[in-house]
Amino acid sequence: MDNAEKGRHGEDRASSFLAACGYRVLARNVRVPGGEIDAVCLDGQTLVIVEVKRRDTRTYGSALRAVDARKRATLRRVAADYAQIVAPAARIRFDVVTLDGSRLSLHRNAF
Repeated sequence: MDNAEKGRHGEDRASSFLAACGYRVLARNVRVPGGEIDAVCLDGQTLVIVEVKRRDTRTYGSALRAVDARKRATLRRVAADYAQIVAPAARIRFDVVTLDGSRLSLHRNAF
C-alpha cells in the first residue's frame, strides 16, 4: 500500500470511528484555498473540524505530535474561511483522530 492509499484507509477508519462516537460526518477532504480539512462533522450543535493523522511507527514521533503549531495555524485559517461560507454563526471545535499503528484515538478539543 502506498502512502496515498494508507491515508485514504486511515481517513475511512477515522470516519467510521467518528460516526460510532456519535458525530455526523458532513464532508471529507474539503479543499479550500490554503489547505484541506480531513473531515467536517457535527457533534450536537458544534461544527467540528477534524484532522486525521496516521503513523505506522514511532520513528518520527506520535501521530498527535505531528499536528504541530504550523499545522494548527493552517487549520484555524482554513476552518475560519470554510465556516464563514457555510456556517458563519457556528461554534467551532478542533478534534484530532490519531492512528498510531493499529491504535485509533479521538482527541476532542485538541487545540
